Amino acid sequence: RMDLDGKNQRRLVAGVGSSILLDYDFRDERVYWADQHTGVIYKASARGAHRQKLYSSDKNISGLAVDWISNSVYWTSGEKGKIKRMDLNGKNERTLLRHLTQPSSITVDPTRRFLFWLSGGITPSIQRSDLTGQRKTMLIKMAEQLKALTVDREDKRLFWVQFGLQGESAIASCDYNGNVLAQSLGISIFLEHLYYTDATSRIIKQLDKNTGGESLSVNIKPMGKPPVDIKVVHPLNQPMGDSQSTFPGCNEQSGNCVNVCSSLAQQGTCKCNEGFALSKQGTHCEDVNECAHWNHGCSLGCENIPGSYFCTCPQGYALLPDRKTCQEITACESNITKCGHGCLITDEGAVCVCPDGSILQEDGQACTGCSSPDNGGCSQMCTPVTPSRWQCSCLPGYQLHQDSKRCIASGPPPYLLVANLVDVRQIHPDGSGDRTLVQDPRGTIIALDYDPIQNHVYFASTRQKTIERVDLNDGSRDVLVSDGLDSPEGLALDWVHRRMYWTDKSKGLEEPRGIVVHPLAKKLFWTDMGAQPVVESASLEGTDRVVIASTNLVSPTGLTIDFTDDHLFWCDQRRGLVETAALDGSDRRVLLENQVGRPFDLAVFEDKLWISDWEHRQLRSVHKRTGKNLQRIHVNMVQPASVVVVHPLSKPGADVCLHLNGGCAQVCESKLGLAHCSCLSRYVLSADGKSCSPADASNKTAGDSFEDKILQHCIHFFLQSDSDVSSEPALYTDKMVSDQNECYSLRCDVNAQCLLIAGSPTCSCVEGFAGDGQLCVDIDECKQGTHTCGKNAECQNNLGRYQCKCQAGYHGNGKSCQELETTSPSVTTGSPADVTTLHHNSNSVESCPSTHESYCLYEGVCFYFPEMESYACKTRKFFHKQPSVDNVSETSVTDESSSESTTTSVPRVRKSSSRSR
Repeated sequence: RMDLDGKNQRRLVAGVGSSILLDYDFRDERVYWADQHTGVIYKASARGAHRQKLYSSDKNISGLAVDWISNSVYWTSGEKGKIKRMDLNGKNERTLLRHLTQPSSITVDPTRRFLFWLSGGITPSIQRSDLTGQRKTMLIKMAEQLKALTVDREDKRLFWVQFGLQGESAIASCDYNGNVLAQSLGISIFLEHLYYTDATSRIIKQLDKNTGGESLSVNIKPMGKPPVDIKVVHPLNQPMGDSQSTFPGCNEQSGNCVNVCSSLAQQGTCKCNEGFALSKQGTHCEDVNECAHWNHGCSLGCENIPGSYFCTCPQGYALLPDRKTCQEITACESNITKCGHGCLITDEGAVCVCPDGSILQEDGQACTGCSSPDNGGCSQMCTPVTPSRWQCSCLPGYQLHQDSKRCIASGPPPYLLVANLVDVRQIHPDGSGDRTLVQDPRGTIIALDYDPIQNHVYFASTRQKTIERVDLNDGSRDVLVSDGLDSPEGLALDWVHRRMYWTDKSKGLEEPRGIVVHPLAKKLFWTDMGAQPVVESASLEGTDRVVIASTNLVSPTGLTIDFTDDHLFWCDQRRGLVETAALDGSDRRVLLENQVGRPFDLAVFEDKLWISDWEHRQLRSVHKRTGKNLQRIHVNMVQPASVVVVHPLSKPGADVCLHLNGGCAQVCESKLGLAHCSCLSRYVLSADGKSCSPADASNKTAGDSFEDKILQHCIHFFLQSDSDVSSEPALYTDKMVSDQNECYSLRCDVNAQCLLIAGSPTCSCVEGFAGDGQLCVDIDECKQGTHTCGKNAECQNNLGRYQCKCQAGYHGNGKSCQELETTSPSVTTGSPADVTTLHHNSNSVESCPSTHESYCLYEGVCFYFPEMESYACKTRKFFHKQPSVDNVSETSVTDESSSESTTTSVPRVRKSSSRSR
């Protein structure tokens, strides 16, 4: 530490390493830091006391912040995409936010209850949430790389450092809502000044936070090692919250504080709940460690938690019902059949033992909890808190019900599609609202599926021996397959890779019936009712067949997948049985037996499982995990067969922007199965949420500039091309790089892809990067001399690629530069220029980075136009017609890698990354 004038330097803690994140608590005079290499979070007294380890199970810490009002530590896990918190004593650790994109540099304003952090990826951004992880908001997006973030709590402003593609750096500012203010500079704020570290000169520098200007060196003599982080320590930088606030200085679980002191000079008292005691300062509550006081009553082991404790037992022992006494687990007697984990002998007789994370139910045999089949009553995720208590949470797109167990899907209400032999019905999940979508008395419609991208229903007729589809928007019907079919009784769509699969008795299997596809795991599953009944799986190409279930089967028909926990459900028509198992066949168990007549097919969504019953000609519903609450929801059908749930979350991974740009006029982003429209620069989104209008209609008319014409051309071309492609009867396929299910366990770097090498999944850095796949660093082709720039050109290295630019006085494509004889007109975005000129002028076009290798559809080649900050696709002769735009020429360009003639279209409007393909 040092004074603000650079004097009185003093070492607080030694040996902390060179890669740490730092924050402090002024009131308690404590310093907190995280070692990014080891993943350990420490704290120590600013007066020089020994360090204390608080947390040590996350090697991906990328940001650290201390909340001195609610007594919490927050940190970001960049690789895992999480934000976590814990108490200042290291207890009560939990995850606030999941599924973030490379979060880092977290900071907090506890008086206004805001968290701020940086988000990485292809489009870096600054994001915000409240202290509970709710109300997450993106404040600002930018193309530059972001490296640091700090907050001016007095003026409610954020300051950050950003780096451009050419290595240029700048420091900018915005308010708490993302409104960009005048450019300022900042790393750590105090009063009117900003202090930041200069690692190169090893100097601490000072700037005026409002005007910037020239910086002043705080310490004249360089420090011994480059400074990596800085914080100004003063009570003004950590103001106390309002004593009337709803969160007045104490942890929510600690109790309610009365007259909490807003400054050290004031007096006040604080009441604490049981299990907590008043701190020495008298301003907040601290946890009481019951296990250290030997008054807990546990026979063998004790573990302290905030406000309480629980008893533990060593392996081979379990707690008796008093939750304090440990006793050895023994084998159960033969008359106790449902105990799967052993028994305990008590005075009342033998009782069943439950696995860790579960407790015994009232019947004395069944278990409930995260490790039990009922998942603790949680719809989706279950997290143990103690051996007898757990918490439920939900996946993105779902919200936890007020019962703290059920997960409810956001978005439009779901509905069912049912193949009813002579028609296709649309029905509400409770059985109401019956409506006929397709009617064909001649046909025998048993199999159907739904495409969320183009909003089509596909169905098969076993009598007509055809596969058709109907457009839910206009009701038009198309026959897709009419030759070579014998008895298509099962149908499934791969909505990600754009394929259609069906079962047919004449195609090699004995008697296949139900079929489903898991696009994200890249697997097919089907049932076969032949002489040897079986449930099987294979890759999307039909290889690597695996038996999922083959015992105790007679006539397996319907099949469905619960994508929220990757479990299969199937029914056996003759046995009247419904079973479930994991995707590999493990954890198999019977859900229903002799309760549904002759079940034919199933569909699952949220907590419900719908079953079509041929015997009673009706639909039934049941709880998907317990098999309870069996209900009759629709009767008097002709013969209900295939059942499908329609909802944006029922088929995860669907990219709705693939078809007609999701209905968006300009930029479309697919989020959780819904299209989110936005507009390019100088445009604003209209009230309909889809179209765009010029931001300043009085000074500029849409389409005036060359860039606007190119954008309009691109949008028209994209929509027209998509319409042309969708009229083809076959669905398109995508090359499989690797079995994604096998890659889930790997932690490939963001600049790596998962490949199958010698049959094993392996992380491999993409072109332009080097490393072991878990860590990939940029290759500097310019320094290594591996570039192909010409003699009179200079090489500029960028992330994953390099750029060749002719030196001053020369012109050309960077690989070949000729001396200028006369002044050559330059290509600008303000005047029409043909694509050939743009392609060959290296100052106007660059190759896309390796992360965009799958940016273009239909085998197109990607280019980047820095002047327009847009990507473009050079498409092959797959498309036969191109729409024209006034004053914009289309020029054929020969691809250097082939003799095939290609056409360039610029730029694509749908944002995507190679990882989403």
